[in-house]
Amino acid sequence: MATHMHNSLASVTTTPKKGRVARRNDRLKNTESFSLRDLPLFATIDEETLSQLTLEAKIESYSPGSTIFRQDDPATAVILIISGYIKILRIAPNGDETLIAIRTDGETLIEPCTGSTDLYGVSAETIGHSTLVKIPVTRFARFLRDSASLNLAVMKDAKEKMTTLIYEIEALKSQTADQRLAHFLVKFCPHNEERCRFRLPYDKRLIAAQLGVKQETLSRAFAKLRDIGVRTETRDILVESVSRLKAECDVNSAPQGLLPRPNTPLSRDNAA
Repeated sequence: MATHMHNSLASVTTTPKKGRVARRNDRLKNTESFSLRDLPLFATIDEETLSQLTLEAKIESYSPGSTIFRQDDPATAVILIISGYIKILRIAPNGDETLIAIRTDGETLIEPCTGSTDLYGVSAETIGHSTLVKIPVTRFARFLRDSASLNLAVMKDAKEKMTTLIYEIEALKSQTADQRLAHFLVKFCPHNEERCRFRLPYDKRLIAAQLGVKQETLSRAFAKLRDIGVRTETRDILVESVSRLKAECDVNSAPQGLLPRPNTPLSRDNAA
């Protein structure tokens, strides 16, 4: 279950979730310094809208394996990630789950809902300890009508998600498992470092689902990448030559908008 902790960004106070005890010492250390302006969606909106959104926004913390919302639940909030990894799932009528995406720091979980009758078309679950910002959907819809800058920001966010989806479809249709894995690993390599070490943010079962391959196929792909200097030990990865890894997936020839998002945190205590 989720261990929620609600903080108003305006007052930075803690409100206990029903059935839970929120202790002062459990308060998020980064709450007081956090601003909605830190999130890409709100980076360019006008100050008046930002202030109003801040009054409405609540911070919640979730423990690993928590359900944030379920498919077909009424959409009550626009949700963004301060920290953590969230898996987005589609549930078939027979109960089978399909991993749609994994979201992380600064991203919206899904495209912002704008109507009180909207339903969540997917389910969202935490992978590790996660901290989210929630804004009531009815209030967000009003701000969206009144603010041109917020409107533009939401359209930009939707366009970026569409671009990412196009890349993922292209990758599934045109790239080998080795190339998809190489693309995945490249985004965790720090800029301007030829040799690096990092820890995978979640387990290989999830990585296989994210890349659209079976676990045994992922294992073979990791084995093939050993030939270009990629070493693995459980979730720890050593890349002897980042340039060779990029060449393997031909990352330099991909359109800039389709590249994996750089500078994702490389090691998390809250990763599963």
